[in-house]
Amino acid sequence: MHAAKATAPSPVSMMIWNSLGNCGSFMELSRADLEILVAVQENSRLTNRELAKRLGAAESTTHERLRRLVRGGVIKRFTAEIDPAALGRPMQAMIAVRLRPQSEDVVERFLRTVMDDPCVIDATVVSGEIDVLLRVAVPSAEHLRTFAWRKVTSAKSVQSITTHLVYEYRRRPITAPP
Repeated sequence: MHAAKATAPSPVSMMIWNSLGNCGSFMELSRADLEILVAVQENSRLTNRELAKRLGAAESTTHERLRRLVRGGVIKRFTAEIDPAALGRPMQAMIAVRLRPQSEDVVERFLRTVMDDPCVIDATVVSGEIDVLLRVAVPSAEHLRTFAWRKVTSAKSVQSITTHLVYEYRRRPITAPP
């Protein structure tokens, strides 16, 4: 007996969590949808005409697919990536923050304290030995020290911090699994 040869589904699909809050709801994405996602992550300013040309599809089809991805919550927003160095903040760091006591309220209060500071690029709440990972951009080592000591460690809930300088930051678009 010969084993059946496994073939990839056509069109290639990927199940993506639908962020509209429908627990257990997923949106099936075609290869064209995935190509749209890669394209708009690389350049969110692409016109519909440019996007259709890149995909080799009709403008109306591309427009409808893009609208469906937005309505379905797959695309949350279209945005620009800003270079902090161009704004006078060439030094980036990751600050790992351990909070005590650990609770949702403590984390939320801490985030409200630090997120209003223009040095903070983003904050990620994580599991493990640390609770929050801050990515910051500052003009100098002195500014980093001042931010860490005056803003971060001044919060009552901060037990400890560890600061890591960023040598290089890379980001890749979210794509389909192999």
